[in-house]
Amino acid sequence: FHALALTILSLLERVASIIDNVQSSQQRMEERQQDLESNIKTIQGDVLKLAKDHTDTSGTVEKLLQKTRKVSANVKEVRTRVEKQNIRVKKVESTQDELLTRNKFRVVIYQVSRVSQGRTFKR
Repeated sequence: FHALALTILSLLERVASIIDNVQSSQQRMEERQQDLESNIKTIQGDVLKLAKDHTDTSGTVEKLLQKTRKVSANVKEVRTRVEKQNIRVKKVESTQDELLTRNKFRVVIYQVSRVSQGRTFKR
């Protein structure tokens, strides 16, 4: 009877030791689970912030593209006007050259200079 009691006591001690190990492992697993949940919440927050930043950036890029398109259209318009003006200037220069050679006009340029007595014109 005594040997049986010792065997039962030994088995109970082993079961208690196994239960302690299982509880310890379970506690470590719960702590890891809490750490994982905390990390996941942090990651979710970061992802939400990243998504918001991406949306903001996308909006800013779209505005910049619209402004770039407007500037490009304005540049094309200005280029066209400058080209037309260059054509008109060339026509005027050509006409002026024709008049000068045909009529042998002399162009005299007057320069205004200041002297102590007042204004005089130099030829």
